[in-house]
Amino acid sequence: MLTLTQESSTGKRLLAVLLGPIGGLLYIVALPIISIAAIVAIGGSKALSGITSVVTNIVSFGWRPAEAHLTGKKKTKKK
Repeated sequence: MLTLTQESSTGKRLLAVLLGPIGGLLYIVALPIISIAAIVAIGGSKALSGITSVVTNIVSFGWRPAEAHLTGKKKTKKK
């Protein structure tokens, strides 16, 4: 005679046997997509950091705090 706990245990085992291959299939399908997304993200990050370093070297505002002089402009002598 089957009790209630034995029936639910059998149902859980049957569900695990049926859902195992489905989970494996989802893993096989998702793995390449995740890999491609990771490669694109890393490549995009590298490209963006390269572009920003080039732009920061090109664009210069000429302000150098180490060379700041607080004496003001030189006055020209009037003749």
